Amino acid sequence: MPAGVRAPAWPLAVAVVATALNLRMAVASVPPLIDELRASVPLSGTAAGALTTLPVVCMAAGATVVPRLSRRMGHELPLVLVGLTMAAGILVRLVPGVAPLYIGTTIAGIGIALGNVLVPSLVKRDFHERAGFMTGIYTMAIGTSAGIAAGLTVPIEDAIGHGWRPALAVWALPAFVAAAIWIPFARHPSAVADRRAQTPHVPTGLRRDLLAWQVTLFMGVQSLMFYSLLSWLPSILRDNGMSKGTAGAYLSIFTLLGIPVSFAVPMIAARMRDQRVLAAVSVVLLASGVAGLIASPGNAAIVWTVLAGCSQAATLSLSFLYFVLRSRTQAESAALSSMSQSFGYLLAALGPIVMGALHEATGGWTVPLWFLLVLMVPELVFGMAAGRDRLVGGGP
Repeated sequence: MPAGVRAPAWPLAVAVVATALNLRMAVASVPPLIDELRASVPLSGTAAGALTTLPVVCMAAGATVVPRLSRRMGHELPLVLVGLTMAAGILVRLVPGVAPLYIGTTIAGIGIALGNVLVPSLVKRDFHERAGFMTGIYTMAIGTSAGIAAGLTVPIEDAIGHGWRPALAVWALPAFVAAAIWIPFARHPSAVADRRAQTPHVPTGLRRDLLAWQVTLFMGVQSLMFYSLLSWLPSILRDNGMSKGTAGAYLSIFTLLGIPVSFAVPMIAARMRDQRVLAAVSVVLLASGVAGLIASPGNAAIVWTVLAGCSQAATLSLSFLYFVLRSRTQAESAALSSMSQSFGYLLAALGPIVMGALHEATGGWTVPLWFLLVLMVPELVFGMAAGRDRLVGGGP
């Protein structure tokens, strides 16, 4: 469909941001309340880690079906469903009991999975000439999503005064808003025409492509780092004498201070022939932050939190930008995004569980943090390889 008959660019950008602002709220709202939640339900450390891991597993599973879904329904209508699914999952967690807690988290994770793959593909379709800018906006909004949820969930709990369940349920409201914003786009004539058109599947053979696997594994290890720290950073800080509210605020800093980084990095990276230097610098920053948490987790915690947050924002931005820069067409970009997120998030799902298990086994956080530090070696290798000026399928 010609670009001229589509909706104007700026309202579409607003809709993209509205969805991105919800893509981490269901996950990032849990860690600040994790100790209270564990005592209330109750849950072991491994089971608590699974609350953050479940959405990541859903991202891995859901990413495999998105290309087929978008060929049948386009992009706009599924993005309405993204908001509704996330809101439904968040609200299910209001029901008392262990099962609704996990079922609701799973439903919300399915919505997150759909949004994670649909939005980068839409950026390739409608913002190809401004891919760096829109990827920056998108990843900045994702970081904002996590930061808002991490920083405000405890104050919301205190304000409502009825425990952790209503505090988590509040985040269904922005998900409903995002769904409503996409309704006019889903009813636009070009979107209706896309749904009626028979879009053929374009086989890419990406699973036999070395570069595609390098992008995938960089995405996976990067996500493992993010979700591991997202899950356990408040507990690490609280075990070193920090209050629940302050630890939640530090988790918010971990996400929010990366916002300018996640905006700037894709714009810089899109103008470079390759992105190897950016990948290397980003991993070194994370290594410094994690090493600092091992060596001096007390008074200097703010320094290590800022370093880790900036690094995570940069590597997340690069991961999503690679879906655009390493592909030739929208279909290829969607396929690369689907492969990277399905396999990548499956790998990432191990992080919070392994960290929780290592913490229970050792009684401290030194061994779990060393687990992350060692994994930064392959993260660096994959990031450097994926950063080369190449395209999947061969060729510069």
